[in-house]
Amino acid sequence: MDTISRLNENLSKLDEVKKSSMGFINELTDFKSFVETSTFTSGSAYADGVEALGEGVVTGYATINDIPVYLFVQNFDAMRGSFSSAQAEKIKSVIKAAANNGVAFISVIDSAGARLDEGAKVIEGYSKLISLASTIKDYVPHIAVVRGACTGLMSVYANLADVVIVGDKGYISLGAPSVVIANSDKTAKVEDKFGAESSIKAGVASLTYSTASELKGQISSMLSFFAGEKGAETNPNTVANVVNNVDDIVKAIIDGNSLELSKGFGKSAKTYLSYVNGNPVGILSAEGELFNADFRKIKKFVNLLDSYEIPLISVVDSNGFGIDAHGEATGLSRNAAEAYLAMATSENTKIAEIKNAIGGAYSLLASKEIGFDYSIAFSDASIAPLSAEQAVNFYDNELKGNPLKEKEKLINEYTLREGNPFLSAKDGYVDNIIDGREVKPYVASALTMLL
Repeated sequence: MDTISRLNENLSKLDEVKKSSMGFINELTDFKSFVETSTFTSGSAYADGVEALGEGVVTGYATINDIPVYLFVQNFDAMRGSFSSAQAEKIKSVIKAAANNGVAFISVIDSAGARLDEGAKVIEGYSKLISLASTIKDYVPHIAVVRGACTGLMSVYANLADVVIVGDKGYISLGAPSVVIANSDKTAKVEDKFGAESSIKAGVASLTYSTASELKGQISSMLSFFAGEKGAETNPNTVANVVNNVDDIVKAIIDGNSLELSKGFGKSAKTYLSYVNGNPVGILSAEGELFNADFRKIKKFVNLLDSYEIPLISVVDSNGFGIDAHGEATGLSRNAAEAYLAMATSENTKIAEIKNAIGGAYSLLASKEIGFDYSIAFSDASIAPLSAEQAVNFYDNELKGNPLKEKEKLINEYTLREGNPFLSAKDGYVDNIIDGREVKPYVASALTMLL
């Protein structure tokens, strides 16, 4: 057999086994931009003698809406995408190439698990990828896409990415899904327990997708954002009609649409990637009391923004921390501390918009000493160690005559005497007090000066 015939025969075998993966890659990347690497890399045959063609993974580089990326796509059609030491080597080569060239990295995961016949060798392969994923966080953006099965140590690897996106046929779990279900609700489906919706609610996934086209848009939007590319500028002097709640304030600040991350995870905190006067910003809003999930969400978001030097804008309308027995028993103080650590050690620009900031909510999301460069309070804002109602509750035993009327009077007096924003401004803790409808001009101006 001549060399060209031998080449064509091997390519034909590989093309057949990676047909599905290549179809996905072609939809995700720009037309004819994908170049495969380590094409013929192959380890030992599988335990049952099946030839390990392509090692169940396709690796290479391409562009996504003209943005260069390195990527791997696990190929479930080849030995169910099973993970091996040779697969680890293939993935390692593209991760290192991404880091060396300063190019974003995309992991597309769809694997039934490890090739158990490799013993410790395959575990070392997982450890290799986990170590690399930890290292590249300081160098390049990493987006993990859960296209199908993502279990065991591969789920640990995925969670080290900056952003995790789960497809409508994907699921992610540390334990074997069948075992977990067998030990709990035996009638449940894997997708219901560990799929896209469940992953969002658990705080594992930041986004979900249904089609490769939708995923392509999400990835290119985030990579442009992380690169600090400016958006279209709008009128920075726009005045809002109403700012009744934090959602109104967020809408008043941003230029247009925003991308909400981890929607549905946490009771009070919301996180967005957006633009203000063309500048990429992260917006963290908090309305109501903060609980365990909120602290976890805040920590993750603050760390993400700090990694790419993206300014943080916090919008606060919170009475502080949600204190209850369950929260305390499940690490409320620890989760709060980790959110504080992220905020205190982050070095990006930080601006606070205060509608109501009581106790720990002010300390975490608006305090000068925690790292906020500029803070604005609305004219009707309240800033105090305790909310007026919390403070007045201490005087319940002193209320006489008409308790409800007396309580309302004390609440109003406390708000005026202790909580009004002019007291904080007098001490230099608030830079300006404004009509809330004028929030965008102030934020846009502050960003211009601080950046």
